[in-house]
Amino acid sequence: MARILIVEDDGALMELMSLAFFKEGYEAHYAFNGQEGYEKILSLHPDLVVLDLMLPVLNGADVLKKMTAHPVARRIPVIVVTGHGDKPGMLEETIKAHGAVEYLRKPFELRELIRLAARTLAKVPSVSSSAESVQKGSVRLDVRYRTVWVADKLLATLSPQKAAVLRLLIESAGPVPKAKILLAVWGPTGGVSALEKTMQRLREDLGEAEGKRIQTAADGYELVG
Repeated sequence: MARILIVEDDGALMELMSLAFFKEGYEAHYAFNGQEGYEKILSLHPDLVVLDLMLPVLNGADVLKKMTAHPVARRIPVIVVTGHGDKPGMLEETIKAHGAVEYLRKPFELRELIRLAARTLAKVPSVSSSAESVQKGSVRLDVRYRTVWVADKLLATLSPQKAAVLRLLIESAGPVPKAKILLAVWGPTGGVSALEKTMQRLREDLGEAEGKRIQTAADGYELVG
C-alpha cells in the first residue's frame, strides 16, 4: 500500500483528496501548512507527496527547495497542485526546476489526480522491487513493513526513522559514523541529540537482551549481528 502525504490548507479539498485516495487503496496522511508538511515528509517517508504551492508558514516552493537539499527527501516524487495564475509553461518549468515531477492546476477532477498519482508511483522503483529485507547475522529488517526479526523471531515494528537507522547499521560491515547516519536520515540540519534519542528508543524496541547488539563505537554505532 503506497503512503501518500497531502499538504493542503483547504480543509474541504483535503478531505476530498484523502477520501479519494483511501477508496483507491492508498494510505493517506495530511498536513495543513508547509512546515508541518516538511516535518511529516521526514518522519513518514511517504511514497508520494501531493503539495499545494500557496501554503501558510512555509510555502510549497520552499518545501520543494528543502526537499531537494535533503539526501533522502529529494528521492520522493512530488505532484504540485496549484491555483497559481502564471503562464502554464513558466509555471511548469519553475516547479520542475525545484524537483516536482508533475503538477495539476486547480480546479481539477479527483479522477485526474488519482490517475496522475498512479502513473507517478509506477515510474518510481518501489521498496518491493528492491531488497525486501536486509540482514546481518541473525538480525533481519523487513524493509517494506519495517519489522525487525532476530533468529526468525519478530521483535518490533519500527518507525520509518528508526528503520532507516537500523538499515544503515545492518548494511555496514563495521561501525557507522554518527555524521553519516545524521546526513542520511536527518539531512544536513540533523543534531546528535536526536540521533542519541533514536538509538535509545531503537534499543528499547529490540528489548533488553537484543538491544545490546547495537554497540556504541568511538565515533558512531555498530550492529553486532
